[in-house]
Amino acid sequence: MIALPFHRDRPWIDPVLAREAYESGTGRGVKIAVIDTGIEADHPRLAGMSLADSVGFQDLDGRIVAMEGEGSDVFGHGTAVAGVIHQFAPEAEIGSFRAIDSRNLSRTALISAAIREALDRGYHILNCSFGCRGLAKFILPHKAWADEAWLRGVFAVAACSNDDDELVEWPAHFVNVFAVGMAKTGSDEIYHRPRRMVEYAARGENVEVAWKDGQVQQKTGSSFAAPRLTAAIARILSVHPTLSPAKMHELLPRIVCAWSEELDPNW
Repeated sequence: MIALPFHRDRPWIDPVLAREAYESGTGRGVKIAVIDTGIEADHPRLAGMSLADSVGFQDLDGRIVAMEGEGSDVFGHGTAVAGVIHQFAPEAEIGSFRAIDSRNLSRTALISAAIREALDRGYHILNCSFGCRGLAKFILPHKAWADEAWLRGVFAVAACSNDDDELVEWPAHFVNVFAVGMAKTGSDEIYHRPRRMVEYAARGENVEVAWKDGQVQQKTGSSFAAPRLTAAIARILSVHPTLSPAKMHELLPRIVCAWSEELDPNW
């Protein structure tokens, strides 16, 4: 792909320029935080990836501690997500913020701490291939960091429920988040689904992904659709870095594919 120059004097661009960047950008200059189970940085599928940070988060007697160099993957999920991003935005810098454990489980406090650390380190995009359900005391902290990201001009991309995109999960169902569902397609395109809380969809069925211990596995889930949109946003930002999340919300529906019910008859 061609690395295009930055256009810092354009706070808004037309859909033609946005589509060109979507097709030709490489992610250069864009930092993406993968909030997940860690990243196995020496995985063959991640060759050439620029790992900006590798941080793990633990709860030590009620105190959340960030541990440098502890972002190695404890499950495989984070490596898979990073591999999808690297495939479609190969020059983006990726940071590993491990807040999900070896059972693929986490707590709101750990997620929130990881995201705030990423925000403080200047990341441009947060990839959140996870979801939270439950009481307000668990949901409101997610709302707080999602709002903070929005105000800082940071893009939050989140996966939705694998069972039903209308099943409320957070952060995907916050309106300022770019929510992504799973499309049953072999195409690498992003799809726009108007008048839905989960507004976007991408390939997420039988995706061949990098996994822990150098493995490659076939996986299905919105977790592997979300990083495709993350990479698409990174490609656009690498060419037009002044775009805000609000402006990206306006542009993306004009440049990605229109949704067809044939892509998944259950939706």
